[in-house]
Amino acid sequence: MKKHKLAVRFFVFLLALQILLPFPLFADTIGKFNEIRGDVSLVRAKATIKPKVGDAVETKDVITTGDKARAKLLLTDDSLLSVGQNSNLEMTEYLLDKDKRSGVVFLKVGTLHTNVEKFLNPNSKFEVHTPTAVAGARGTAWLTLVELAVQSAAKSSFYALNQSIFVLSPAFPTQIATVAAGNFSVVAAGALPTAAAAFSPAVIQGVMGQLGVSMPAGAGGAGAGAAGAGSGTGVAGGIGAGTVAAVAGGAAAIGAGIAAATSSSSSSTTPTTHHH
Repeated sequence: MKKHKLAVRFFVFLLALQILLPFPLFADTIGKFNEIRGDVSLVRAKATIKPKVGDAVETKDVITTGDKARAKLLLTDDSLLSVGQNSNLEMTEYLLDKDKRSGVVFLKVGTLHTNVEKFLNPNSKFEVHTPTAVAGARGTAWLTLVELAVQSAAKSSFYALNQSIFVLSPAFPTQIATVAAGNFSVVAAGALPTAAAAFSPAVIQGVMGQLGVSMPAGAGGAGAGAAGAGSGTGVAGGIGAGTVAAVAGGAAAIGAGIAAATSSSSSSTTPTTHHH
C-alpha cells in the first residue's frame, strides 16, 4: 500500500512539473529519419550509429553524410530538414510547447534545405547556425550551403525560397539582414552579409535535386527589383533575442565554432555552386 501511495505521489509530482515548466519534460526525441540514402551515420553520446528510416532523432545528435548521400529528418512539429551529401549537422536545440518553438541546428559543412512549419508566436524561432553566420525564420523554406575552403575564407550562402529569412554575422551580431524570397546572401568569416540579390533557379537546381527536394513555384528571380536586404539593430522574427545577446557578448558557441570548424574541416568538400 505504501509503495502504491509513493507511486501515485511521484506521478502527481511529475504532472505538476509538467504544468509549471515552460517546456515538456521528456523532449529528447524530437523527430525521426524520414529518408536515408547512401552513407549516413549518427553520433549520439559518443557512439556512432547507422540509422534506419523511422529511427528517432534526438537533441545533440550529429548527422554526417558521405558522397552522394542524403538524409531527411521529420521533426515533431512537421518541419522537414533535408541534409545533402558531404554534410555535418548537429541538432543543437529543439523545444516545443503548444504554439511556441525554439529550434537551433548547426550546419558545420555541406548543404541543408530547411522547411519549417510556421509558428505565429513572436517568441518562436528556428535558426540555422554555421561557422560564419546565423539564419532564422519563424516558418518558411530556405537553402543553406556551407563551404570550408583551405585557401580562402569559409563562407555560408543562404537562399530564401518562399518568404523572407533573417541573416547575421557573429562579427556584427546586432546588424540583422533581411533576405527576401527569391534572393540570396553570402556571409564570409568575419564579414557582414552581402547585399541580397536575386538568383536564377538554375543556380540551385542541381543541389535541390541531390537533396531530393522540389523547386518551389516561382523560386529564383522573384525578388528582382525588390528590396533585397536591410540591416537593423532590432531582433528580427526567427532570430531570438538570446542569440543576438549571446553572440554580442561572446558567450555563444558560434564564435568558437568558427575556428574549430574551419581548422577541423580543412579536408571537407561540398557541392560546387556558382552564385549569381
